[in-house]
Amino acid sequence: MKKTIFLLLLVFLCDILALSLPCVFAESGRDAATLDTIVVTADQEDEKFQTGDVDMEETTGFVTVIEREAFEGKMEDLAEVLQNEAGVQVRQAGGLGSFSTVSLRGSSSDQVMVFVDGVLLNDASGGGVDLSSIALSDVAAIEVYRGVTPINFNKASIGGVVNIRTLRAKEGLNASATLGYGSFNTRQASGFVNHKRGKWDYLISASYLASDNDFKFLNDNHTKYNPNDDKWEKRNNAQFDQENVLAKFGYDFTDDMRIDLVNQWFSKDQGLPNWNNSPKADASFATERNITALSFIANDVGPLHFNSRTSIDYSYKDELYNDSHGTIGLGRQKSRYITKRYGGDFFLEWLTDMNVLSFMADFHHEGYDPQDLLTHKNPNKSTRDTLAFGLQDSVLLFQDSLTITPALRYTHLKDDLRSATNMWGVVLEGKERNEDYLSPQIGAKYSPLDWLSLRSNLAKYVREPSFFELFGDRGFIVGNPDLKAEKGVNFDAGFELRWPAKAWWLKYISLNAAYFGSNVDDLITFVYDSRGIGKAQNISKAEIRGVESAISIDFLKYFRLVGNATWQDPANKSEVKAFNGKKLPGRFENSYLGRLEARYAGVKVYGEYIRETGMYYDSANLLPAKDKNEFNAGVSWLLHSFLFSLEGRNLTNEQYEDFNGYPMPGRAFYFTVGYRY
Repeated sequence: MKKTIFLLLLVFLCDILALSLPCVFAESGRDAATLDTIVVTADQEDEKFQTGDVDMEETTGFVTVIEREAFEGKMEDLAEVLQNEAGVQVRQAGGLGSFSTVSLRGSSSDQVMVFVDGVLLNDASGGGVDLSSIALSDVAAIEVYRGVTPINFNKASIGGVVNIRTLRAKEGLNASATLGYGSFNTRQASGFVNHKRGKWDYLISASYLASDNDFKFLNDNHTKYNPNDDKWEKRNNAQFDQENVLAKFGYDFTDDMRIDLVNQWFSKDQGLPNWNNSPKADASFATERNITALSFIANDVGPLHFNSRTSIDYSYKDELYNDSHGTIGLGRQKSRYITKRYGGDFFLEWLTDMNVLSFMADFHHEGYDPQDLLTHKNPNKSTRDTLAFGLQDSVLLFQDSLTITPALRYTHLKDDLRSATNMWGVVLEGKERNEDYLSPQIGAKYSPLDWLSLRSNLAKYVREPSFFELFGDRGFIVGNPDLKAEKGVNFDAGFELRWPAKAWWLKYISLNAAYFGSNVDDLITFVYDSRGIGKAQNISKAEIRGVESAISIDFLKYFRLVGNATWQDPANKSEVKAFNGKKLPGRFENSYLGRLEARYAGVKVYGEYIRETGMYYDSANLLPAKDKNEFNAGVSWLLHSFLFSLEGRNLTNEQYEDFNGYPMPGRAFYFTVGYRY
């Protein structure tokens, strides 16, 4: 029934397009969708800036904004878009649609806060946000905040923030549709319509993405030094299909007062392959998530002309893990995990000629209800209440050439933990935790020239252990209810150059570089046994130091050269001799990207090379990962209102594993066609 309703909605969107008169793909003077353009500062012309958004000209942190043009019309997911950025590492468990997490500057995935339109996706259940559960068809832009986090976000952590801005209604009637097909029977369909006339507006976006993911790979049966049992096999039980619907309704009371109602529904069913690729593996994982948010914006309020945004939200997530035959985890397991989260936040800002003062208040309640569907001996529910306040002041000096931004967050956390079990499944006695944290930060930006800015930031953050780490999950993880919260200090310093050149052969140069570091006490990391079963533990200390840089050059009118590089040293400073001085697992040491784009009239072509080296799968550094070397290429053609795209991924067909035992696909090709009204 759900899929029938979903497909009817897609048909409805496409019918609207079919009844529409043809027109140009974009507004007059706008070029075709860029294949992979990365914009450092936000383009606020296409979409109206709203109170609560971060003003990129004021922030002192290092931020990348990936506009929709960089991925529109391509067969990609969020993980594949993010992996091209400096300082960003994405780990996937098997290609498009597989479980994917993001790391910023050597952090863990749990240390990166992921928001969708200001609603936090990192719930208390934890495990990191699965990037594959965020549909790109809804996304207008992706903001990546490394290290320091603006007070606009109600929660910050050691790694930073990824903020997903979904589409917003524009004037008039706008619509689009995309269809795609590719290797491994990958299918894609999406539709979008928005209408804004007068004070009312609405927006509906729906998408479908599925793949068999039955790519071939060389299975060595985990006997590295015995090539006799190596053989090429198709990946078993890695298929997935997912649907997504975003609906928005808004009303402008006046130019300064607006109300928005947003609902986003997501559903996904996927198979879970086991470590040795057994054809008998039949484990599965199903996710259904719904987020509803109501926000009210009131600007120019009172004699001091305050701007404010008040929001309430409710999210529901239902996850069903089914390994009834015990093919991938610790014995037979069939469990349901229900997470409910509700609360509200308030944002207020006061703008003067000399400063921008911002205040944030937030309260959220989360309930976590794990259910054992085989034994029916269900652990009790656990809850987490979070109360947070934040104050930030951006002081503008010397005709706005110098910005100094101190900020302070206070967080009160109350846990009622009653879901823990021991390794034999016996429910442990519950406990309560009350914690208070202060997180100060300060940043500075100095622009001695219009095209040059110098930036530096220092911040202290705390991350509490998730229920995933405290209680275990899905047969892969054993819980540890005695975990302490992580405490970390981040710092960075660097520069950003944006120079519009005037030479005939050189049009524009963008260059930025930063030295960064973080010191973390009681870092939570997973230690795995010989069966591949992990347990979260606090190691005493970790130190990460690194350099990230990115460059973009527009030259000879039709060409663009893009490159970035990251070097980092994620060092484990544990008191345990076996781990002290080792590299933190799951973090690369070196990452490089180079891409050349060419455009002429409506045709665009690109080729890129991605390389990552120096990663270990385990804390003892006994299992080094193979270096990643990937060549990709693509071409797009804009013909009136249609955009045709052809992409080739991993053209050299090199096998690589982000997670040990979970290979990524080899060579793949995808074709999409899109139409916009």
